Amino acid sequence: MDEAIVRAPTRRFPALHLGLFLATVATTLWAGYLLSPLAARAPTLPNVVRGGLPFASSLVAILFTHEMGHYLVARHHGVLATLPYFIPVPFGAGTLGAVIRMRSQLPSRRAALDIAAAGPLAGLAVAVPLLLWGLAHSEVQAVTGPAVGSAMVSPFALVQALLRGAPIFSGEPTAQYFGDSLLTMAAARLVHGPLPPGMDLTLHPVAFAAWLGLLVTTLNLMPMGQLDGGHVLYALLGRRGAHVASRVVSAGLLLAGLFLSWNWLVWWLVTRFAVGLRHPPSASEEPLDPVRGAVAVLSFVLFVVTFVPVPVSF
Repeated sequence: MDEAIVRAPTRRFPALHLGLFLATVATTLWAGYLLSPLAARAPTLPNVVRGGLPFASSLVAILFTHEMGHYLVARHHGVLATLPYFIPVPFGAGTLGAVIRMRSQLPSRRAALDIAAAGPLAGLAVAVPLLLWGLAHSEVQAVTGPAVGSAMVSPFALVQALLRGAPIFSGEPTAQYFGDSLLTMAAARLVHGPLPPGMDLTLHPVAFAAWLGLLVTTLNLMPMGQLDGGHVLYALLGRRGAHVASRVVSAGLLLAGLFLSWNWLVWWLVTRFAVGLRHPPSASEEPLDPVRGAVAVLSFVLFVVTFVPVPVSF
């Protein structure tokens, strides 16, 4: 009888993952440097590192913790998952986040819930302390000049301005405003108390990184398709119920994009045509136990309190 030779899978050095991670460190360092007072100086390596480190280390820590939460729980359930793929970009915040890929079928709806909820909850445990620290080091400053550029906040506002014959751009210098969620609003009030009229917070880079990390949490917890929130929805309702609910949420996201902010219109396009609304079946359709059901509800509560109606305006 011939002997069967079974070879253990070879473990390759994760060069691509490491390269993307280091590239993201570099691009977020540059983004953080541009946010810092050192941006007024020459962009030498020491200045870029010193100026960009608070922002870059905070944002990368939140993203890394989020994705490793998914990865470790996936491995615990025997699901083949990759290490995180970070996505560096040479503009904006320096990154579009990070993702992991699951290369095998989910064993059960319970495993789907565990894996999906682990990322946002782990990221939240890092983001909230950083947010509070960053807010404590943010400055309360007077808001100077009238609000401008409001016609560009959403397609609906733009159409209204055109119908009224109002100017779309004032030609004046504009400031960038980052909207509040219930969580960031409560955190700012806890740290600074009620702000006097005409005053606003100029965010410390660490607070801005935490704000971005919480926004990533919101985007991922959107209950549709194969986003984290979509996995939670599937775990809670099953495949058919999750698909129906995903279609309803997608319609709501489209309305938010039309009437609240262009930001949500972009995310609607991504989720509708790139991510999709259907969820693949797991090996077992056993419903959730009461504890996991409570975790699913907690995940949706987290989505509500981190949702920002108008993320960015000018």
